[in-house]
Amino acid sequence: MTESSFMLEALELAKKGQYTTQNGACVGCVISKNNKIIGEGYYEFYGAPHAEIKAIQEVKDNNKENFKELLSGSTLTVTLEPCSTFGKTPPCLDEILKYNFKKIVIGSIDPSQSSIKKLKEAGIEVEIKELPNNLNKGFFNKLLNKKPYVRAKIAMSQDKKIAFIKNDQQWITSEESREDGQKYRALSDLILTGTGTLRIDNPFLNVRRKEIVNLEGFTQPVKGLISSSAAELDSNFFSIDGKKIIFCNDKNNFKNFEGEQDISIIEINKLKDNKVDLKALINEIGLLDFNDVLLESGPSLITSFINENLIDEFIIYIAPKILSNTALSFFNGDEQKSPFNSNDFELAEEETIKEDRKLVFRRI
Repeated sequence: MTESSFMLEALELAKKGQYTTQNGACVGCVISKNNKIIGEGYYEFYGAPHAEIKAIQEVKDNNKENFKELLSGSTLTVTLEPCSTFGKTPPCLDEILKYNFKKIVIGSIDPSQSSIKKLKEAGIEVEIKELPNNLNKGFFNKLLNKKPYVRAKIAMSQDKKIAFIKNDQQWITSEESREDGQKYRALSDLILTGTGTLRIDNPFLNVRRKEIVNLEGFTQPVKGLISSSAAELDSNFFSIDGKKIIFCNDKNNFKNFEGEQDISIIEINKLKDNKVDLKALINEIGLLDFNDVLLESGPSLITSFINENLIDEFIIYIAPKILSNTALSFFNGDEQKSPFNSNDFELAEEETIKEDRKLVFRRI
């Protein structure tokens, strides 16, 4: 095996934690010697031992008599710079420096850490070997820009309609597309919607895929409601367990929610057109330590987010249907801002799910 293949293996390990590392980063690690893997690990869930620690421990467990000899002169390949500061766990760097590693190969630099400098000072060779991957977008966006990474998930018809004018139908896309969309909920720390969606669709907005929900360390994302008016406590959104946050412009509209378990009310003082200012909202969400946000809403809120330039990624499912004047367009603004036309976005992924097309547009 080559160093590139070891990094690819580490990336595959990192993906295993993508639904369970809330607020943390997905990290995979491989320890190799004589072109063979002798230990591997990944960050399993928030607060668990880090990938490097798991990989070292695997070498120890499998080679109780001579693990120090095996680790000496080996190469540690990790997708993210090892931590050098105390967080939920002690610094990985301290453990790494206990053993005579020949080389540390790092997939991404973490600007909040200083491990690379300290490893070099200890006489260990360090190589940065970045490979393209879509893990940890929220982690890095929060770290570098102090804001979460915002995805918008949209199901639409071929003529770009998403909400029926008469609510006599519920689904536009196939069951398979809706099942695929569940993973984006699981990737998120916070799911946002508006009162219009609560009133018309009455969604639960929880993750239901059993293979995800049953993962060790998985917790349901926090659900957020953006509201400038009152909401009903008996809606599905509030009926199931889990943390919810109401982002509003006047707490007095939600006095009936006071004292309710797992419901927080946050007043956004900055307004725009007598509604919650969405830029101020995103800044507030950043302060609350959310990395990945998923927007699932109707055309009014989606349009406002697009107009404010707040969406980093669009996940769009398109059914082979023409809804014409029976439904509303997903976006009611300058067409040059639409992900289909904007120069700020590129089509990063495209696939077919049953009869639907799935498009992923990412900010360039």
